[in-house]
Amino acid sequence: MYAKLRWILRYYRGYPHVVALLLVLTPLQLAIGVHIPRLVGFTVDYVKTGALPEHWLGRGLVGAGAGWGLSPAASLGLGFIALGLAAVALYACFQSWRAWMNVRLEWLFRQVSFDQVTAKGPDFFNRFRTGDLVTRMTDDVAEKLSWFACSGIWRLYEALLAVAFVLIMMVSIDPALTVWTAGPLPLLILIFFRSSSALDRRYDALQKRISRVNDVAEACFSGVRVLKAYVREPAQQRRFEGAARERQAAEIASVRAAAIVDSLYNYIWQFGVVIVLFAGGYKVLRAGLSIGDMATFIYYVVWLVFPMFDIGQFLVKSRQSAVSIDRLVELEAVPPMVRDEGIGGAVAGAGDAEGRGAALRFEQVGFAFPGSPRRILEDISFEVAPGEIAAVVGRVGAGKSWLVHLVPRLVDPTEGRITLDGRDLRAYRLEALRGMIGFVPQEPALFSDTVRQNILFGRPGISDERLAWALEVAQLREEVEGFPQGLDTPIGTRGMSISGGQKQRLSLARALVGRPRILILDDCTSALDSRTEAALWERLHEVLPGMTALLVTHRPDTLQRADRIFVLAGGRLVESGSHATLIGRPGEYARVYRRLELAGSLA
Repeated sequence: MYAKLRWILRYYRGYPHVVALLLVLTPLQLAIGVHIPRLVGFTVDYVKTGALPEHWLGRGLVGAGAGWGLSPAASLGLGFIALGLAAVALYACFQSWRAWMNVRLEWLFRQVSFDQVTAKGPDFFNRFRTGDLVTRMTDDVAEKLSWFACSGIWRLYEALLAVAFVLIMMVSIDPALTVWTAGPLPLLILIFFRSSSALDRRYDALQKRISRVNDVAEACFSGVRVLKAYVREPAQQRRFEGAARERQAAEIASVRAAAIVDSLYNYIWQFGVVIVLFAGGYKVLRAGLSIGDMATFIYYVVWLVFPMFDIGQFLVKSRQSAVSIDRLVELEAVPPMVRDEGIGGAVAGAGDAEGRGAALRFEQVGFAFPGSPRRILEDISFEVAPGEIAAVVGRVGAGKSWLVHLVPRLVDPTEGRITLDGRDLRAYRLEALRGMIGFVPQEPALFSDTVRQNILFGRPGISDERLAWALEVAQLREEVEGFPQGLDTPIGTRGMSISGGQKQRLSLARALVGRPRILILDDCTSALDSRTEAALWERLHEVLPGMTALLVTHRPDTLQRADRIFVLAGGRLVESGSHATLIGRPGEYARVYRRLELAGSLA
């Protein structure tokens, strides 16, 4: 548990003033509030005997009241008001700071986890499902961890101080009766240690069931078109129902276990009240305890119920939160495949990129996933000159997409190196490197936002003229003008309201609008009809001479226009040269090209 608390406390480092306030105000408020029951006892004895007991608090009240010309009764009344107002004011102060820190920690947990997840590589997202990640950053953080990390810890601090202060006050009244009242404490500690492992198992099972429900829902919503096309709604409903029932059973099991522990904590402590009533009543009858002291003692015992409840809650929630911390630490433990260790280079602006390409050089580059014996790419060496159009060709699984993913450092080579203008890619800051690259992936990634925001993608300083130019080059301008709200038309989650070809061209406009020095197109025109694609490539070839282009394509017309062609087979570079040179050889390129020509004629 100590390691879990250390993990939480690192988030407090930026807020020492809040920690100091809570550390000081909590005991101050309790020190004031714990004397109010004593005033209750003094009042009872004063009503019965007409005199205040010989206690420093009573003597102080009488002395202060006498100085103002007040009777003992009036002094007691003013004492209640003064202590009550001070206690309430301090309580409101530290409670407000505690609530603020609660919300702040929840935001920090979620933001830090999100930042870490977005920095991970493809191996991470192969290992963790989307629904599971959403569960860890929502349910684990908001429902399980955020309350414990602030309110839980500080309520424990408050509860322990309250127990200590109350026991001190009780000992000052009757030490023997205090010992009898504190008798249930060892039994409560034993209950916690015997139940902690069972709570851990149930909470871990519950979080896995919640992740399962979110996984099923996310997969269903993402593939809703395919689901409807195959009339699989009933099967998916049964699948979701099964996951929901498993979660329900896990919820019930965890709540039942927590309820048993909570109940034992609360009801066993009630024996303290019974002991006070019997033993204290006996002492009152034997004149060993005043009625006022008896009333004060009962007040203190009842007061102890709430701190003991908070301690029990902390012990239960600590097990629940420990599971959630382990799930977040599991995400942290996966190292990113790409680290931003560059030390220079400014982000390229429009003026820097316009009319100027970049030189790319691959030097004996290889790539494999960590821990995998299979090499996806092996011993790749070639050069692309500034402003040159290079095409990458190969059969399915040859490694074409992984090759172009190396340039923006979506993954890093495990062997060799890649240079940009003679400088190793790792020497650039990621922001600087990727600011020089326009990347259009094989599967267009669109977001639930407007057309405009999907193209701008949060990049400042892009004018409306540049936006219109990018749409025109991508052959999308007329279609966007026909949308209900033009550029401000929402396109829905993953662009569900537009066609596949429009998605690809919108993704292309996003890449072009930054006027990059390097343009990477990973088979991004597969959903276009032949007329639209021909017009697109005609416009692209007009702007491509101003930038270095790396294309993965299966279009014969595009291959004919490429300056250089690199042919991959089994992760290796087997041929390179111009179309005219390669087509005349009986090699891999000639076979692939004729197959592409045949597929195009049949289409």
